[in-house]
Formats: sequence, C-alpha cells, structure tokens
Amino acid sequence: MKKLILTLMCSTMALAGFAQNDAKTLFESGKAKMSKFDSEQVKLQMRQPFDSTLMCESLMGGYADFMKALPMDTIFETEKDGTPKIDKKTGKQKYKTKFSKEIVGLISGHHNDFALIGQFYNEKKDYLNAAKAWELYASLPNAEFLGSSKPALADSTAGQFYYYVGVMYYQVKDNKKALDAFKNAVKKGYDSKEAMEMLKYEYGLVLNEYLEKKDFDKCEAFLNQAIADNPKEALYVMFKGIVLETKTDDIEQAIALYKQAAEMDPTLAQAQYHVGRYYNNKAVNLMNAEENKNLNDAELAKIINPYCAQAKPYLEKAVQLDDTNKEAERLLNWVNDRLSK
Repeated sequence: MKKLILTLMCSTMALAGFAQNDAKTLFESGKAKMSKFDSEQVKLQMRQPFDSTLMCESLMGGYADFMKALPMDTIFETEKDGTPKIDKKTGKQKYKTKFSKEIVGLISGHHNDFALIGQFYNEKKDYLNAAKAWELYASLPNAEFLGSSKPALADSTAGQFYYYVGVMYYQVKDNKKALDAFKNAVKKGYDSKEAMEMLKYEYGLVLNEYLEKKDFDKCEAFLNQAIADNPKEALYVMFKGIVLETKTDDIEQAIALYKQAAEMDPTLAQAQYHVGRYYNNKAVNLMNAEENKNLNDAELAKIINPYCAQAKPYLEKAVQLDDTNKEAERLLNWVNDRLSK
C-alpha cells in the first residue's frame, strides 16, 4: 500500500512538473510578445515609425500564450501521505501558482491596447481579428479570471464596442457571433437606432440559416427565446409565422401570427403584406375554384370582393411603408382592379 501511495505521489509530482514547465514556457513567450508590443507602442507615442502589424500580432499572441499558461500554472498541494490538502474555508483542494499573478497583471494592464489594435485590424480590413480584439476590450472588465484586477470600463463604452464587434462579425458573415455581439451591446445600454436595426437584421439572418437547413426545431426554439427576450417586438412574432408557413406550406397555419404582428406594430411593412396576401389568396383561390369558373363578374364579385376589401387596407399600408415591395404593389393593383368591376 505504501509503495502504491509513493508511486502515485511520484506520478502526480511528475505531471505537475511538466505542467509547470509548460506554463513557464508559455509565460515567458507571452511576456516576450507583450514586450515587443510595448516597444512598438513607445515608437508610436514618440511619433516615430512603428510596425502596426507587429503590434497586433504581439499583443494578441501574448494574450493567447497567457490564456494557455493559466490553467497549467496550478500545483495542487497534498499531505505527506499523498492525499489532497483541503482548504477548511472552501472545502476544496489547496493549490498554489507561480506565474498567474503576473499574467493577470499584464493582461489587465494592456486592456486599453486591445481597443487600439482593433482599430489597426479594422484599417487593414482584417475584420475577424478586429472583432476578436474589440471583443476582448469590451469583455475583460467582466472576466472572472482577472479577479480584483478587472479593468474598469463604463457600460456605455462596452456597449459601443460590442456594437463594433457585431459589425465586424457581420462583415465576415458570422451571423451567430454578430447577433450575440449586438445583443450584448443592447444589454449594456447601447440601443441606438443602428444597433437595434442590426440586431433585428441579424435575428433574420440567423433564422434564415436554420430555415435553409429546414431545422424547424431550432427555428422555433430560437424564436421563442427571441420573443421571451423582446416581448414587445413584433418582428419576431412575424418570423414565427414565416417559420410555421414554411414548415406546413399553409398560410392558414400562420395567419394568426401575422395578424398579431401587424397589430403589435402597424409600421411593420412585412406583417401588413402577409396579412394582405392572406386575404388576396382567399380571393384568388375562390376565383379559380372549379365551381366558380362559369360565373360572370357580377356573380364572382359577390364571392371574392369581401376578401379583396379585407386585403386592400393591409396591402395599401404595406406599399406605403415599403415602396420597394413590388409583390405587395402587384397584389394591391389586382385587388383594386377586382373591386372596380
């Protein structure tokens, strides 16, 4: 038994040693990269020629090395018999670190620099790395691993930078990450008209990705969450109608949602269009029904005009709100033509 305990202790110590060696290598690599960044930044501040590419690569590379080093920089303490040494206050195994404190200090101390290199990346049209840099700038003040060294950042500033992150992810067509960024921007209070429009636009793009895959379960779960997060937003109710109609190929299944969206927000042009389209479809289907093919215009009007009259105000509103919707305009012209007979 003693031999087994000794063997386990030796194995644990060996693994801890390898981890510490790896942590040390990564720590030194990250620190060297941060030093390169600092050197170039001094040149920038002195208005001397500097290498912005080196600055970007050094800061992001140093951060990446540090994040790999942190989980390795842990030595769990044991009793003499090899059993874990427990902290009486926390009930967890005690441990100590060698490099973590300095790593945390270096990351926190370079917080503002992530905003700077995000701008450099943006100027180079490297939108993916601009998003990553600005996301770090916005998120580090809430990073738990920084503990008491978390940098201070006003919510208004964090929200604005999350908006920039969303725009960058939009540029590289990563719609899910763009949506998350815009949601974070709004949560931080950055609810400008542009931010709200981009948020709604990205909801539509992500939903369309699910629709293209015919993954209706994800569509419904996604929209249920969107409606729960934004109970007053008619757009997501309308989207739910679109999903239901696409899934069933039957507008009858979706009309209640289209009407609800149109009532919630009378300025939502697409909701007005979908309700108008529903009544237009009713009229067209009746006109083309086998039993009505031999009716004259007067007789047909008695049957279909009530539906045309219901479609007319919705289609008029849709065209008024969005004059680029040529399909709404076409349906409105047909409805007006039928009502004039």
